[in-house]
Amino acid sequence: MPAIYKVSYVVSGEDHPGAILNSEIPPHQGDVISLGSSDFEVIEVIDLVPPRGDFHYLHATLVRASKKD
Repeated sequence: MPAIYKVSYVVSGEDHPGAILNSEIPPHQGDVISLGSSDFEVIEVIDLVPPRGDFHYLHATLVRASKKD
């Protein structure tokens, strides 16, 4: 069974609700993630707790992709 990444996505600097999603691929800094009709860039990824079996719990901080410097 492949690993499952439960990722909490939080949008920095906006009134966006973010999301909690399951993925078979972990997010990485610089990735572009689509939430609804908006694209966001991952600026930080943190392990929330140690993996439990095949489950990994991550937090990813996002900014709107158009705000990239």
